[in-house]
Amino acid sequence: MIKIMIVDDMPIFLEYLRGCIDWNSYGFEICCEARDGKEALEKIEEFYPDVVLTDITMPYINGLELAERITSDYPDISVILITGNNEFEYARKAVKIGVCDYIVKPFEKEELILSLLKLHDNIGKAVETQIIQDGEAEKELDEELKTVIYAGNNDKDVLAGIEKHLFPKKEVGSAYLLALFRFDTAGYTKGRTDAREKLMNWENLIAKLLGDMLELEGSFRIFHDFENNIVVLMDFDSDTALDNYKGYEFTDIIQVVKSQLEISSSVAIEKAAGLGDIKKAYERCLSFLSQKGYGQLWDLRKSNDEKGYASLDAIIRLNKDIETLQADDAEFVISTLWTRLHEESVDGKVSISDMNLLTSAISILMTNIISSGFSIERIYGEGFSPEKFMADAKSSEEMRDNVIYLYKKRIEFEKGKRESKTHSTAQAAKQYIEENYGNNELSISDISEKLCVNQTYLRKMFKSETDMTLTEYITQLRMQEAKRLITSTDYKLTEVAERVGYNDVSYFSNVFKKFYGISPRSMGKE
Repeated sequence: MIKIMIVDDMPIFLEYLRGCIDWNSYGFEICCEARDGKEALEKIEEFYPDVVLTDITMPYINGLELAERITSDYPDISVILITGNNEFEYARKAVKIGVCDYIVKPFEKEELILSLLKLHDNIGKAVETQIIQDGEAEKELDEELKTVIYAGNNDKDVLAGIEKHLFPKKEVGSAYLLALFRFDTAGYTKGRTDAREKLMNWENLIAKLLGDMLELEGSFRIFHDFENNIVVLMDFDSDTALDNYKGYEFTDIIQVVKSQLEISSSVAIEKAAGLGDIKKAYERCLSFLSQKGYGQLWDLRKSNDEKGYASLDAIIRLNKDIETLQADDAEFVISTLWTRLHEESVDGKVSISDMNLLTSAISILMTNIISSGFSIERIYGEGFSPEKFMADAKSSEEMRDNVIYLYKKRIEFEKGKRESKTHSTAQAAKQYIEENYGNNELSISDISEKLCVNQTYLRKMFKSETDMTLTEYITQLRMQEAKRLITSTDYKLTEVAERVGYNDVSYFSNVFKKFYGISPRSMGKE
């Protein structure tokens, strides 16, 4: 859990912060509270939080003074200031002394959650604690829903079974609303290392945020499509409630995600007469968003545009080809679609439909690679960028061939990696940590790069295999070795700290005390 200290001299605001968020569900815990900066400094030694969330105006030691002391004496602790509008300039100055972020009152709780998660490696820690995982039965249902939105299903018994599981109180014959929440993947990943993996983590967290925000007269189900876009299926208690729904929550989260994370997104919503009709609704939303910019909510319920998404029927087949290692069939699917679409283009130029097909095919492939735990660079080479790879193509046919190449390369790589790798990867990670824990710059990304697996998979796999997070394992090794050195050698405390990977002896002492319950100096005297 990510430990948070909240500091404010107003009991009512402390109470609000305590109760406004389901902290544990996002991987946080409030480890302590303080009424002023002086009390906060006293409690830091005892609780050593990961983040201090503090007001500015307080007696004895104010928030700015507190922030300056923390950033100087405890560089590994992050500070977020909560300010009033009249204190905005103070907050701007605070950023210069090392404060990580500031939030201006009044604020939405979603702003605070995203602000906390984007600090350092907090999003990685949230994944590491596996807070966003459904049970196997829920995952199977999500897979069934993916099949329905992509391929459709005319089996009334199958649809009735899914519907009963999803919405047991649903009225027979009543309609749904489907919302598709799409992110600007190309804009976010441009020039950023491991950006696709990070974006996928954010998309999962944003889906959870959205689930906490949605307020409607009925119920809903949130899942992801094969590109990891967020899909929301909403069932309303009445037709009137459905017709009156405006989707203000979607507008709010588009703005919050843009301001806090600099990720652009858009949402389209469409009505579906029944579960068997949601493929058509999803098709219209996807087609519409593929041709529009980002930054707003689009309500298609009153639109007469009937254009479908040309590549939709092939997406499940391409995913199946990856799973079954059918490179030839993947080439056939892409070539057949390309030919059909290209015949409809003007003067042989790449049409919007062509580009939609290419963009989706590549996005689906990259999402599949990351979800499988592999490194994109491991498969395609260091510095590989799918956007640049496609942009370098000299003709539309070369673009098509490039997509086919990417699929074939992925499938060839999978053929060589089909043996179970969870245990061997965990052992390799442990070995690497044991050989390098004395390096004070050791990070999860170092281990990920060394083992050629992505960080998200590495964290989840290590936790499932060892019942311990990577961070916990590194700390345990360091503390065990530190105890051995303290009790069996004459090394000074500074040298012990350096040997086990800490260049700050004060921080090392705090970690040691938290781990063993006594200070390293006290243990050395025994």
